[in-house]
Amino acid sequence: MESKSRLVNEFSQGIAALKKSEFSKAVFYFRVSLNKHKHSRVAKAKCMAYLGLCEVKGGLNDRISLIEDAHKINPTDTNILRVLAYAYLHIGDRQKALAVITLGLKMEPHNKELFSFLEQIGYRQKGVIRTLDRANRVNEFLGRFFRKDRQSVNVATILPAAA
Repeated sequence: MESKSRLVNEFSQGIAALKKSEFSKAVFYFRVSLNKHKHSRVAKAKCMAYLGLCEVKGGLNDRISLIEDAHKINPTDTNILRVLAYAYLHIGDRQKALAVITLGLKMEPHNKELFSFLEQIGYRQKGVIRTLDRANRVNEFLGRFFRKDRQSVNVATILPAAA
């Protein structure tokens, strides 16, 4: 039987390859990790999500359904939701990406990574009038008026912090 450190090492190698944009190499490592984590529902979902991200990002295959299936296996994992939102944003479906991040914020209202994701795409910024609360109607209106939609998100923000 493989040691736990070997399995973690393969997932980490996949993350490192993904950071370097070596998608086919990352796919290999995530598939190996997925095959070895067959019996763990949580680990299987995590491997599936990152495998799907590699395939979407690398243009190897349109496997966003793989990430959606990972979310169905483990619906409470906000890391999988960030990967799904990033994949939606990558294929140009901004509304679905925002819906997924909103779902994640409903599950974990104080999740800093989700707020960071919203900031990077231009939706979560400081109030225009700093003396007023962000939720104030004037700030909401001015925020929508001056918002600059950004399409790009740094892939490092959705990767696990441990890797």
